Parts: sequence; C-alpha cells; structure tokens
Amino acid sequence: MNSSPGRFSQLRWLQTVTFVAGALGAVLLILLGFAGYGSSASVWMVAAGGFLLFLAVALMSLAPLLLKIEASIARQLNELRDFQDLAAKQSAHLEAIVENTNISDAAKSLAHREEELAALRSAIRSSIRAETWDSALNLIEDMERRFGYKDEADRIREELDDARNDRIQSRLTEAIEMIESHFESHQWERAEAEIQRLVHALPDDSRVHSLKDRLAALREQHKRELKQAWDDAVRRNDTDQAIDILKELDPYLSPAEAQAFQDSARNVFKEKLLQLGVQFRFAVTEKRWQDALSTGLEIVREFPNARMATEVREVLETLRERVRQAAEGRPTSPMAESRG
Repeated sequence: MNSSPGRFSQLRWLQTVTFVAGALGAVLLILLGFAGYGSSASVWMVAAGGFLLFLAVALMSLAPLLLKIEASIARQLNELRDFQDLAAKQSAHLEAIVENTNISDAAKSLAHREEELAALRSAIRSSIRAETWDSALNLIEDMERRFGYKDEADRIREELDDARNDRIQSRLTEAIEMIESHFESHQWERAEAEIQRLVHALPDDSRVHSLKDRLAALREQHKRELKQAWDDAVRRNDTDQAIDILKELDPYLSPAEAQAFQDSARNVFKEKLLQLGVQFRFAVTEKRWQDALSTGLEIVREFPNARMATEVREVLETLRERVRQAAEGRPTSPMAESRG
C-alpha cells in the first residue's frame, strides 16, 4: 500500500515555518551586527546570524531528502507485505493441488487395481510357460505382498511346482534315452559324464542313481563278451579279428588282467607278422608292386620294432619306384627278394 500525499503535511508546514523563522532571525541578527559595526558583539551577532541561516538552509535541503527516504522504505515494506500475502495465498493453492493430486492418484490406483492384477497374472503365466521359474516366483510374491491374494498365490505356487517337476521329468527322460544310446554304442565315458551331470542336478532321484549301477553292469558285461570273442578268434586262428578285439578290450583290462593276456597276445601278433611277411614276399615275387608296397607299409606301421620292419624300410623307396614305373607303363627290373 502506497503512502498518502498528505501524510507529512504538518511536518512540511512546521519545516516551512521553522525555515522562515530561522531565516528571518538570521537576517535580523546580521543586520543588527552590521548596525553596531566595530564592536565585538556585532561580530558575534553577524556570525550567529550566518550560522542560523546555514542551519535554516540545511534544514530546508535535508528534510525533503529524509522524507523521500522514509517514503521509499515505507513503499518497499508495503510491497514486501503484499508479496507475503500473495505467497501465503499461492502456498494454500499449491497445498490444495497436492491434496487433489494425491486423491486423484489414490482413485486411479483403485480404478486400475483389477487391470494391474490381470496383467500380473498374465506375466506369471508367461514366465511359467517360458520356464523362467525364479521370475515367476518373484511375481507371485509381488501378488501376495501388493494385493494380499495369499490363497491365489499359494495355488499358483503349486501349479508352478507341478509344471517345473513335469519339465524336469521330461528332460530327465530325454537324458536317460541319450545315455541308453551311449550304452548301446559302448561309449562309456560319454555315458558316465552325462550321468554325473544328472547326479549333480538331481542328487536324490532314484532313476539317476540306478543309471550308475546300470553303467557298471553293462560295462562289465561288454568286457566279458570281448573276452569271449577274443578266445573264439584265437581258437579259429583269426588274427585280424583277434587284434581288433584286443584293441577294443585293452581299456577294460586291469594291469593284472593285461598280464594274463600277454602270452596269447604275443602269439597272435607273431602270427600276424608272419602272415604279412608271406604276403609281402608273394607280392614281390609276383611283381605286384602296389600290393607289396601296401603290405610293407602295414608291417612298418604295425610292427615298427620287428626285424622284418627294418628290412622292409630298406626297400620301400625301390618299391615306390617300381609302382611309379608300373603306373607309367615302363618295364621294371627284377628286385632282390627281402630276407626273412
């Protein structure tokens, strides 16, 4: 609120009167002083008149300035009060808006509660179908905590447990089928690795533990079958089959069992070496250079430490040359027969 124009009228009137009285008094003193010029009193009267005139002029000059300063301060104070009143009104208005907003949010929350619950149910079903069990459990906990649907949450947990168990059993069946295929192909190491993985995942499952016993039984059965096949091949003097069986049987044998097979295995390999030696000599004699080279290479590969292998190595380059000559259709010179 601004100050009234007549607010300081009496003060201004008193200022004017004082100025006029002071000025007249100062002029009177000065005139009296000049009238008694020459005496000491006249000097003081002139000085007093001049000082009084100075005060009158100073009062006339300073008084309006002080009044302006006071008016400015009063105006700023009024503006500050107006601003405080406006701020108080705005604060009350903002509080009303906040309260209305809170009420609106609460109303929206109530209105959308069923929609949020339906969306939560849908998300839980999607997580169960996707087999993201931890995510589904977290959403079920959210349903119970936020909406207070404990009975429904417990029922969905049971459905989740059933779905998870069904999926585990389905995967277990698939894994067992794969392990059975390893059993049939005698891939015992791969079967054992798969069984160990299942034991780690399902340590309390009886079907998994039965696989370990089945692996040991089938492995031992196959070992007995290989031993029987070895004995049959040795009796028939079928050295090729006997060697193949021995190579397959070797990983199954303990050191003591391998020791028991040494004599019979030595005889079989000796017989095989003699057979290859005969084949090699006949091929050289009949100038079947390719057959001789193939047989010689087999002797060197299978029996590298035998004396026959040393003799064959000495003539391998000659045999390769004979093979090249035969391929080019050139006549071949006779070749000294290998020593036996």
